[in-house]
Amino acid sequence: MLRCGLVVAVLLGVLWCCQEAATAQPASGGWSPIADRAASEGRILAARRASRNRPERRAEARPPQPVPPLPERKPAKGARAEAAEPEVWQPQEIAAAQARCARLLKKIDAVVEPQPPIREGKCGAAAPIRLIALGKRPQVSFSPPALVDCNLAATLATWLKTDLQPLAVKHLGERIVKVEVMSDYSCRTAFNRPGHKLSQHAFADALDIRGFVTESGKTAHVLDAWGKTKRDIATEIAAAKAAAEQQAAERAAADKAAQKYLQEKSSKPADAQAPTTVASNLGAPGAGLLTRTRADGVDKITVTLPGAPVRKPLEIAARLGGPKAAPDKHDPPAKVAALSPQSIAIPEPGPRSQFLRAAHAAACRIFGTTLGPEANEAHRNHFHVDMAERKYKKICD
Repeated sequence: MLRCGLVVAVLLGVLWCCQEAATAQPASGGWSPIADRAASEGRILAARRASRNRPERRAEARPPQPVPPLPERKPAKGARAEAAEPEVWQPQEIAAAQARCARLLKKIDAVVEPQPPIREGKCGAAAPIRLIALGKRPQVSFSPPALVDCNLAATLATWLKTDLQPLAVKHLGERIVKVEVMSDYSCRTAFNRPGHKLSQHAFADALDIRGFVTESGKTAHVLDAWGKTKRDIATEIAAAKAAAEQQAAERAAADKAAQKYLQEKSSKPADAQAPTTVASNLGAPGAGLLTRTRADGVDKITVTLPGAPVRKPLEIAARLGGPKAAPDKHDPPAKVAALSPQSIAIPEPGPRSQFLRAAHAAACRIFGTTLGPEANEAHRNHFHVDMAERKYKKICD
């Protein structure tokens, strides 16, 4: 057993020595395949150890990229940039409007009912009131009570006191006790047309007035008491001119036909038998179309066309030097006399018309805008007054 163990130990020693010799670099620097393989395996093992020691990369989700905003639209040239208005009145705005309203109402005699603030988009008023009556002795009621702001109420009081009442006494013989209201606050555009700017009615500072009532019940309604407008007169002038031109054309046609008839009669031989419709005696009225007359030593023939309208007969001289013949077809047409408002029968305005026209003129001096029947057909039946601020000139139509 001892011998066998010694043999095994010797063999193991020999194997170890051979392995050391194979892995060692030769001193001469020659190449050894065993050494090169060992070096390659060492590099691989080192790379694996390094990879195990390196922390793993975790896939991180990228946050979503923000969408770039759309470019801001530039307003067209001349357009005004309007800031977005809040949908409700701010407390400080309401307080300021109510304080200003109280100051205005203290200066006038007014019966009003304060109303809550109104806000409908860009329409509304911070301190509107329901205007019931203005003035004293007599008190003038508004029927129905108008929803307006205090600035308009104060201006109406001035117009009523300084102008309307004196004008009513002058033209109607008594004072006003009622103002008939057609329209007050309304969130709408001018003339209710889409795309137009907001009407002053949308801010409770405009009023449409149908008419007025006096102490004894007399009425002065704009629709039936204003009288003819300038548009009405212009329409009548155009109609009269058209009728005159038609009459002139008809008369020219009749004169031309008479001239043609006379020429045909004169072209026949002298010994031709005279028509039975011509009078046989000079100066005697003919039974037909021709009548011979003599005036101032001149023989004349009067031609009357059957069925023609009754007009002054066409007289043609029987010798040279007489009246001119009918104009040739190439001659320019006869001119129709120019018509003017003076040539149209326009009745004198009555007391109610005079009152309304004077009241309208007075309103033009007080309000920012005053519209009446002369403005357009939409205002033929009422006055429109409002407090629009005008930069250069007030509107008065």
